[in-house]
Amino acid sequence: MNLVKWLRKNNKKVMAVVVIVIMFGFVGGSYIQQLGQRRMGVYKTVAYFADNRKITNYDLNLARRELETLKMLRADVLLKNIPTPLSRRIQDLRALLLGELLFSERRTSPIVINLIKRLRILSKYSISDEQINDIYNRSMGSAIYWLLLKNEAQLAGVRIPNKQAGRQLGAAIPQLFEGATYSQLMGVLINRQRIAEKEILATFSELMAVLQYSGMICSSEDITSSQIMHDASREEERIDVEFIKFDSSVFAETQDQPSEAKISEHFEKYKEFFAGAVSEKNPYGFGYKLPDRAQLEYIAVKLDDISATVTPPTQEETEEYYEKYREEFPEMVPSDPNDMNSPLIERTKSYAEVASIISNLLLQKRMNSKANMILQEAKTLTEAGLEDTESQNLTTEQLGQMVGDYNAAADQLSEKHETKVYAGQTGLLSAADIQTDEYLGRLYIEGYGHNPPQFLNMVGLPKIVFSIDELGTSKLGLFDVSKPRMYENIGPLKDALGQIMVIVRAVDAKKASVPESINQTYSKSTLELEQDPNQTSEGDPNGDKERLGTQDVYSVKEKVAEDLKKLAAMDTAKGKTKEFIKQVVKDGWEGAIDKFNELYGQDKQDEGEPNAFTLQKLTGLTRISRQNISTWAIQNEGNPAGRLLVNRVKKEAELMDRLYSLVPQDSNSLDAMPFVLEFKPDMSYYCLKNLSVKRLNRDEYEKIKPLQVYKEELTQSQNLAVVHFNPENILKRMNFRLVMEKEPADANAPTEAKGTS
Repeated sequence: MNLVKWLRKNNKKVMAVVVIVIMFGFVGGSYIQQLGQRRMGVYKTVAYFADNRKITNYDLNLARRELETLKMLRADVLLKNIPTPLSRRIQDLRALLLGELLFSERRTSPIVINLIKRLRILSKYSISDEQINDIYNRSMGSAIYWLLLKNEAQLAGVRIPNKQAGRQLGAAIPQLFEGATYSQLMGVLINRQRIAEKEILATFSELMAVLQYSGMICSSEDITSSQIMHDASREEERIDVEFIKFDSSVFAETQDQPSEAKISEHFEKYKEFFAGAVSEKNPYGFGYKLPDRAQLEYIAVKLDDISATVTPPTQEETEEYYEKYREEFPEMVPSDPNDMNSPLIERTKSYAEVASIISNLLLQKRMNSKANMILQEAKTLTEAGLEDTESQNLTTEQLGQMVGDYNAAADQLSEKHETKVYAGQTGLLSAADIQTDEYLGRLYIEGYGHNPPQFLNMVGLPKIVFSIDELGTSKLGLFDVSKPRMYENIGPLKDALGQIMVIVRAVDAKKASVPESINQTYSKSTLELEQDPNQTSEGDPNGDKERLGTQDVYSVKEKVAEDLKKLAAMDTAKGKTKEFIKQVVKDGWEGAIDKFNELYGQDKQDEGEPNAFTLQKLTGLTRISRQNISTWAIQNEGNPAGRLLVNRVKKEAELMDRLYSLVPQDSNSLDAMPFVLEFKPDMSYYCLKNLSVKRLNRDEYEKIKPLQVYKEELTQSQNLAVVHFNPENILKRMNFRLVMEKEPADANAPTEAKGTS
């Protein structure tokens, strides 16, 4: 056919094709360009790690997909339940922390935090609260850490074959998926999620490689034979001792008052030390440096007072509670009532057996509810001036001027609820003062998300108060409570014994310091919730005793004089031990003890206290290693009263070492009895009646040595887990850095001329 005739015949078709081509030129071309740009965005480099290895958007998306695959396999549950080789009841901390790092980005659980802290105490790991909290302080998403960790293991040459990963996964799947088999789970993932089995196994093998590498890197330090022998002897050898303690304080009151010159000299010598800090330069532990202190205001209610205003539960209410919660009252009883040795079975106690218990429980709940309501009203009253302000933008001084008066609030609430509401102010209290106080030491707040509350979830008052910026001695964790500011209400705080409920606020704070002078004094008054019938309003601006704490003025000078009297009484105590030994020869141990309590312990007996001199028998004592002391110190980092606890452990360790050293190496007991031991940290003498050591022999040591070595290596590995999986440490050791986008040039900026500098 002629071409011209064909074009004439098909001109409409030709025009349509031309139009399509033109449209494709305008539209299709830009679409292809967009596809290319989008594809380039997927492979855009967003970060670098190690020796300039790239991380692209594609890598991140792949890492996120792999984490999702691991979640489908319930790897997060698996990691929480991997036990240590020594005990199937103790979780492997490395696996637990890896699971938290990768899978808890938006759902961190207080239960897991509590589990980690419990493992730390149970297994004596040298891990602090801050190290645990740092696991959850992340500057990057989980995908970044997963990508870095798996590359770190690969660069170290650690790889798990897919077949081995498949066997591990096959063994775990029935427990993770309620009896499902490997083939059943894989079938679901392949068919529904469109994930190849090879891809699933590769991802799981990478997770196991990361875990295996952490075990290798955290166990790299060699443990010497001498260290193993030292630790084994301290853990396995036992000390039995009988003694009478001659405390110099018993004889201190009879000593002369030290001279002013001697008081000043002693103060100058030890003013830089904290009390109880025993050392070679300070064997008695003298110290007059003032610790961190806080002054508190408080509003408190006594639950006994509240009980008079609460309606007791009726019989119908107690019966209803029993029917609803009867499973709360089980007991184990013999299956045969006539045979007490028959197998035990569980039964539910009858209503009659628990009626009074339920009644008291319901009454206690009502009392707690009303006490909480009163204190919540107290918070509302004292925070009324802050309603229209952003309190976080106020200075401490401004906040102090704007909060409401505690005494006025207590008076108003007492009248409204027809029950006594106490208010007052303490002196300057250290964390140890608060912790040892009859009332303050029992106060706590339940941490966030803890239901039901447990011991480790109870955040004590010292930890809360000493976290304020003015002190900063303690650090609150992720699931403790919010850090308060000065003058902010704290509470309501509950009482561990269920007697009171309180709100407090810090109104003053002093950092640790050397006393301004030997004549410095300050109040250490605490809560006073008992009205003194002999107290008048004279000299009391508030008019009644119950608004004041128990008056206790601390005087540096009096403390120095007291210590000097006890020091002088050491010679007296030494002489009395010699006198006691002579009395033992004459009257025997019991007779000598009775005689000495009659002669020198009468004042103690009159006060209803235990006798000044008693024969104490302690068995199965072990020595405390420096490693255990270090562990105790690390676990108490961030505890404002930690110094007091650590000093106490150090003192016990020194006493155990002294007793152990008295027994000759070729013997198991000290024959020269009675024996007098001077112990300066206690400012006491110990008159020993018996002292023996059960030693670890060579055969016993050889039997336990392999286990001891393995236990030491495992403990070390667990200790270093918090360092290895610390998010910031991962970024640093992998040299991770983000790509910094260049800022566009400012068109209005002048161009710098060539040759200028």
